[in-house]
Amino acid sequence: MYKQSRALFFQVLTSMHAGEGSQLGVVDLPIQREGHTGFPKVEASSLKGSLRRAVEQRASDVDVHRFFGPVGQPELYASALSFSDVRLLFFPVRSVKGVFAWVTCPMVIKRFLDDMRLVQIEISEELSLDTLPVITENSGLEAEDRVMLEEYVFTVEKEKKGELTAFLKRLLQMLPASDLVKQHLISHAIVVSDDDFSDFVRLSTEIVTRIKINKETGTVEGTALFNEEYLPSESLMYSLVFISDEHQAPSKSADPTPAVREKAEDIANTIENWIPATFQIGANLTLGKGFVAVKLVSGGALHAQTNGQ
Repeated sequence: MYKQSRALFFQVLTSMHAGEGSQLGVVDLPIQREGHTGFPKVEASSLKGSLRRAVEQRASDVDVHRFFGPVGQPELYASALSFSDVRLLFFPVRSVKGVFAWVTCPMVIKRFLDDMRLVQIEISEELSLDTLPVITENSGLEAEDRVMLEEYVFTVEKEKKGELTAFLKRLLQMLPASDLVKQHLISHAIVVSDDDFSDFVRLSTEIVTRIKINKETGTVEGTALFNEEYLPSESLMYSLVFISDEHQAPSKSADPTPAVREKAEDIANTIENWIPATFQIGANLTLGKGFVAVKLVSGGALHAQTNGQ
């Protein structure tokens, strides 16, 4: 079915609210999270819709419908593009030294490596994560073998044989890296335990309280006070993309000759040219929220064959 695979890498440029609707909790409008881990994510449908909106500025409606699927008539034919949920890879956390740190954990890294194998992107660097937390040899976060993130102090270990640095260098080749990421990811990365990472992504997101002003009185409307949760800028994320040959609706013509369908490889090349360097995901777009930098990285060219298709 799927003959090409790619990975999309994201750097969150402005805080992002990909919401899951209102809830009866501390936060009125929380962000989307994985059910089993509680880690922040962006649903595949949210990503696809946002990307489709961005691509529509560069391609004709006909071509967008061909590859992303028809609007209002999904039963006609399927999209040639399939997206996974956007998963979190590094989460920014305030640091006493170095301003902030990019935090991740063994579970996230292992899952990332599994996902990269799924789309046949080779990351050969092996990571030894037996002792945590671990930082790079030339870390800008550490003082006297300690790192303070938010109000928590961690006694840290330096990497062994440069393994973490090698992994980060390989990752930088795939990220849509700004100057900030290029210059500081290696020196500001830290791998903490799964439990500590889970605490940070639950407790260190941005919470913004908003109100609505009555135009007549200039005061707050009675029930218009609410708060929203945002994934902070500088978060690093990724998604998987699978591409099939073009699907088409059944022909109503008497001509038995089948219409020419675009091949998966050609669709992949076209999409790569269509995807802008930056676009917006989530809510509050007119407030400048949800800007992400994006980079599409090639994966397996024979994905279908290697998966027994």
